[in-house]
Amino acid sequence: MKLIYQIFVSIFMFDFLSACAVCYGSPDDPAVKAAQAGILFLLGVITFVLSCFAMFIYNLRRKSTGV
Repeated sequence: MKLIYQIFVSIFMFDFLSACAVCYGSPDDPAVKAAQAGILFLLGVITFVLSCFAMFIYNLRRKSTGV
């Protein structure tokens, strides 16, 4: 019975569970542009770190083979 109650409550709670204002806001809103810029910045940081790690592995492999 408790499981049925939880399912019933979760089905009817979707009206109260909605996304933040950034998700429903206009695409030209400054908060949306800031979120997009933050995502791009973090993608750039991740790309830089992974490329440095790949270069490190490449240099280790090159040095270990003696080429």
